[in-house]
Amino acid sequence: MFSSLSRKLVAAGLMIAAIGDVWALTPADGAPQLSLYIPGSQSNDPAFGFMINSTTPTNALCLDNPTTTGAGTTTHVYFHTAGAASAAVNDNYSAIYCNTDDTKIPGLTGGTGAHHTTRLWISRRRLGASFVGLDAVANGTLLTYLKDPTTAVCSAFNGSYSSGGATFQWNYSCTTATPGIAATAATSDVTPDVFHGVDNVTPGKADIDAATLDNKYALGGHIIGTPVTLKLRNALQYAQIQNGSLPGSCAVGNETPACVPNLSKESLVSLFSGQIADWSTFKVKVGGVDKTLPEIVHDGVVAAVPGLSDPVDTTVHICRRENGAGQQVALLASVMQSPCLGTSSPSLAQPGGFADVQYATSLGAVEKCLGDYNDGTNGWFGTTNPAPFPNPPATSVPHGNQWAISIQTTERNASRSANYRFIKINGALPTGEQVFLGHYPLVGEYAISWKNSVSGNQDSALNALVAYSSLPSTIASRNGTLSNHSWGQAGYIALSANGHTPPDTWNPANPVTPFTRSLFGTPDACAIPVVNPNYGTVELR
Repeated sequence: MFSSLSRKLVAAGLMIAAIGDVWALTPADGAPQLSLYIPGSQSNDPAFGFMINSTTPTNALCLDNPTTTGAGTTTHVYFHTAGAASAAVNDNYSAIYCNTDDTKIPGLTGGTGAHHTTRLWISRRRLGASFVGLDAVANGTLLTYLKDPTTAVCSAFNGSYSSGGATFQWNYSCTTATPGIAATAATSDVTPDVFHGVDNVTPGKADIDAATLDNKYALGGHIIGTPVTLKLRNALQYAQIQNGSLPGSCAVGNETPACVPNLSKESLVSLFSGQIADWSTFKVKVGGVDKTLPEIVHDGVVAAVPGLSDPVDTTVHICRRENGAGQQVALLASVMQSPCLGTSSPSLAQPGGFADVQYATSLGAVEKCLGDYNDGTNGWFGTTNPAPFPNPPATSVPHGNQWAISIQTTERNASRSANYRFIKINGALPTGEQVFLGHYPLVGEYAISWKNSVSGNQDSALNALVAYSSLPSTIASRNGTLSNHSWGQAGYIALSANGHTPPDTWNPANPVTPFTRSLFGTPDACAIPVVNPNYGTVELR
């Protein structure tokens, strides 16, 4: 699901021979004694202990944190490469090899010493959507992973690459992924109960029957946004300044909270379902005169307002995700109420209608898709999508200065380095505070699921991962620079349904929502959030 097309390698690598310190726990130290193969969403990746921006925000299971030099620790990060050691990335396959014990995993058996010290291999597969991971666990589909640090043919190399405004560091580059491996558990951007119906299932695959998953836990709330091309953001901003929806003190290009433009939930449903296929559908009253959005923008262009330009067409362009992509599933469940309303649920727009609907099959592809429509570049145009999804248009198809919209995690583009911006929904910003207040609706409860057929030690490790990942302190530590936008802190929010007491009023150090989708004890992505009766308080604001 997260094969990034936006990465920019910065390959600052050092071979182990150039490192003065001796590394501990290398592939030569023996095979893993406990292995976890976990496909699916990247939403909980930091809890596994991966490095981001040269630090380890969280670490559920390993005794040590990894380091950028690989020295002074028994924990190392492994990335897959299809070429040179310096070209390793975690887009498809990654892993962590570390020591763990029963202080990290209560109930752990075997190993050595009084605390059962054990060599742990956590193998992650991000290739494919949330659905792909859930299908592997629920339906037994075998997948490809880095099997172990020896079979994966790994060489020591400290490297770093950038993607989506962040850098990710690794210590080993691995050349060989092994097929035919059964998943231990799966991560998903939304709880598994909603992965059924055409829009939420990879074509040709069976629905996910959540009842077959013996263990399924919502870990936290993932705040998801609706990004629009920069020129569309500017257009919406100008129109809403002109009609008084935004303060007159705002100007086109302002990045402050008060100046972020807005679309209603109903408008988003109409756009993503294809019911609105032309931006001229949106009308603006200025000075008692009704005009279309493109007409208002043209008036601004004539007035030489900086940041405005007439689009080359008024077609709605949609960079949608593939069927079963977790963040799109969150949009479907939380905003479009699909498949929650059955046949009454609106369906996602498909290619071939009046709107220009295209598939962008990763987070990075979304960024490239929006960038190409805004700038006329060819980062996504002319590339290929995995089967069975249609490819992007050829580079020869005219594009640029067009208004497009998509779905994206709010952990991207806080630096505003890409030419898209997030907008408000129903007047609410995609921040933890607005989710806490019950104002912002687009939140997916990211989850991990597994069956009882796993080994006892695997079950203990997964339960330890759940307990650690859902802590408010863990989630607060994740809400850093990656999701700290000019308009506020986005990212993640902890769940009161997991037994955590929400503060009476918003506190970013204890980011627990007072609302729950688990009113009857089981996560339900289709449920409308209500105040958790176990705590019974909500801030009135």
